[in-house]
Amino acid sequence: MSADVSELAVHFEKSTAVFGTSPLYQELCRIVAAEPSILAKLTHRRAGQQASFLFFAALHDTLLDGADHPLRDYYASLVPEPRDPTDVRVSLLDFIRHHSDRLDELIRTRLVQSNVVRRAAALRYALWAVRRHTDQPIHLVEVGASAGLLLAVARYRYRIGGREFGNPDSTVVIDSEWRGPQPVPDLNDVAPIATRIGLDLHPIDVTDPDDRRWLTALVWPEERSAAALLAAAIAEAANEPPHIVAGDATEQCRRIGQDLPDGEPRLVFHSAVRMHVPAEQRAGFDAAIDTIGEGGPLFHAWVEPPDAPHHLFPVAPENGLMMHGPDDAAPKPLIRVGGHLHWMASIGSV
Repeated sequence: MSADVSELAVHFEKSTAVFGTSPLYQELCRIVAAEPSILAKLTHRRAGQQASFLFFAALHDTLLDGADHPLRDYYASLVPEPRDPTDVRVSLLDFIRHHSDRLDELIRTRLVQSNVVRRAAALRYALWAVRRHTDQPIHLVEVGASAGLLLAVARYRYRIGGREFGNPDSTVVIDSEWRGPQPVPDLNDVAPIATRIGLDLHPIDVTDPDDRRWLTALVWPEERSAAALLAAAIAEAANEPPHIVAGDATEQCRRIGQDLPDGEPRLVFHSAVRMHVPAEQRAGFDAAIDTIGEGGPLFHAWVEPPDAPHHLFPVAPENGLMMHGPDDAAPKPLIRVGGHLHWMASIGSV
């Protein structure tokens, strides 16, 4: 077994803990970890791509595209009463044999670009925090924007802590539990957005059926509410597609910053993006984002796992929304969050 395959086996073994709300993916992790032939396929993925997320999305995408196979009976996204995943191994291996070429192509060409729409709640909170520092409209830049659904943060409706915020008429309704002794702040008192721009290696085109299906495939099968929320956000974005620049952050950030009005504040946001940047490139990724502040005050907010911290600030709270403002010596934790923003919790004042 090669070193790459051995590392992937360990990755899948550890990933069972990641998929805590997906019994199917937990079982698939255990199976794949013991199958060198499957792991070998994943050695051809693009650098930095999380193997488990990518492979499971490739399986899901193929099924969503109409593949008629018994494996679909295990997916809550495809059948009303999915089978117990503990006996999925035979179906999985047979499915891979029958769809090997398609899976290989998806592994080589696609990226993990999950747009968890609930993460707009974290961005909304970041806009509230920015409002505490400036009365000016801000220029919003999302790095790793995928389909740019979070750029529509101002158009969504939010139900948090027993209160409602945002657009009361929106069909995109984001629910998030509020935890902690402090009340949820007034998330209507947020920094207004002057302009919105996304940046992604390979932007998802919300008007393209294949791209829409891939984005849907990245949602875990059991997350039916998340899939419905994603569909609503895609439908809204298709009416007004966001502006997304294609390219690498290390090459495009400075130009994006230079194109913004001089002296005006900008907020850069990213979530579950740095974790997909190869470790040796993360310092360059963070430095590139800093260049957006060369032309005006920069607020940089992110939700990233603690094992992929900002290179200058190696200590990060687990599952936290962090923000670094123009006058801050170090980033500040704003709130604690669940990985998919099913909950938010106060951790102190801004």
